[in-house]
Amino acid sequence: MQACDVTRKIVVRTLRDVVGITIGCLVYALSFALFVIPRDLAPGGVSGLAIIVNHFFKPVPIGITIIVLNTPLFLLSIKRLGRGFLWRSAYATIISSLLIDVIVPYTSGFHVDMLLSAVYAGVAMGIGIGIIYRFFGSTGGTDLLAQLLSERMGLSFGTTLLIIDAIIIAFSGVAFQSVTIPLYSIVSLYICAKAIDLVQEGISFSKAAWVVSRQPEAIAGKVMAELDRGVTKFTATGGFTGERKEVVFCVVPQSQISHLKQIVHEVDPDAFVAIMDVTETLGLGFKELGTR
Repeated sequence: MQACDVTRKIVVRTLRDVVGITIGCLVYALSFALFVIPRDLAPGGVSGLAIIVNHFFKPVPIGITIIVLNTPLFLLSIKRLGRGFLWRSAYATIISSLLIDVIVPYTSGFHVDMLLSAVYAGVAMGIGIGIIYRFFGSTGGTDLLAQLLSERMGLSFGTTLLIIDAIIIAFSGVAFQSVTIPLYSIVSLYICAKAIDLVQEGISFSKAAWVVSRQPEAIAGKVMAELDRGVTKFTATGGFTGERKEVVFCVVPQSQISHLKQIVHEVDPDAFVAIMDVTETLGLGFKELGTR
């Protein structure tokens, strides 16, 4: 019975991942067909390189080119990728690439202003890739190449990826004999990165507060009683004075932050308070742990 339950959970999880990745691939493909390809944008990555290749070899479909360019990268990265991540990424790469080639013929008459195309492309690409990431897949590309080269070059992954994308974007300017295309491609790439973060982390309206006070018990008690929020207390040592003080840490919705400051002020007007944004909050009283 337990074996059947485990098998059913695996099947359900796999189907959920396949559906999620497919939706992400569709959004990603639409971003290319509607905004990237019509304006010859090349926002880095293997897909940007495929657009440049297609400029010189028109008969070769962009989607097929993406698959061909990604194949050796996947083969070289087999040992680095787990089996689950490998099949999800391969599936995402193949489906998104084929969808691009299927959709492009139906969008040939669709044209948007260059700046708007760059913005819309970045938003749609970021949403598509973000959805794929949330279901533990990827679109391969220069991420894999950066992983392979970073160790050999002695550079961080982020720096290596930035160099590769910069080279591809610069090459797009030479290929299309344009100064504006690389600039708009950079805009699109930046927006795409922000959109991925937004999809991955979600929109959070929570605030984290660190309160250093001589009356931590009173502050913690009022926060739990009046705000119905949990707190964490620990001891810290001042770097300048060497004095040991108690720190109260808590996370509250943005709507309660004014009430929290009022509580601290009433209990200890001399307290030190640091408030910062929280990108995502998981656990009791907030979003459930494991929620995508």
